[in-house]
Amino acid sequence: MLIVVNDPAYVERELAEGRLRCPRCQGELRPWGHARGRVLRGATKQIELHPRRARCGSCRVTSVLLPDVCLSRRVDEVAVIGRALLEKAAGAGHRRIATRLGRPAETVRGWLRRFSSRAAPIQAHFHHWALALDPRLETITPQGSPLAEALEAIGLAARAAGLVFGPRAAWSWVSAMTAGALLANTNSPFPSPR
Repeated sequence: MLIVVNDPAYVERELAEGRLRCPRCQGELRPWGHARGRVLRGATKQIELHPRRARCGSCRVTSVLLPDVCLSRRVDEVAVIGRALLEKAAGAGHRRIATRLGRPAETVRGWLRRFSSRAAPIQAHFHHWALALDPRLETITPQGSPLAEALEAIGLAARAAGLVFGPRAAWSWVSAMTAGALLANTNSPFPSPR
């Protein structure tokens, strides 16, 4: 899987011009059909996705090109999950957040628990990104909880990325900077800045 910008025409151009690289071997990705269709629950409506599939010319492995509005193995848009995390940092409980978002309480509780259980490595990862993109940054101001400090680091990294690469929704940067694995159930490392 590879996280790409949520613009199918742009992704097609990148594929046709050989600018997308294999996440395994850095070989050139080429068009290879589409992955199965799926429905993504957005903030106000459902979004039908038909992600592009690409095949590496070197190692021959295929990858699904997932738009940056998604996280791996999650049915909800990353911005919806992000809103839940921000509300939790502001003191709301999972049931209240679930009601506001129109999601099952168990789903929201799962997001919050998973993020909280990995808050320290998430904070370190995004702090690393923020420093790589804006060397003038120093430390993250203590926020009172690991969850809030991780969210502060995410905000700094997303802001720095927007200044360097151009505007993009903050939670789309989160998806891209974690290769869609922000809430993944594995402990594999996130991609680091090059």
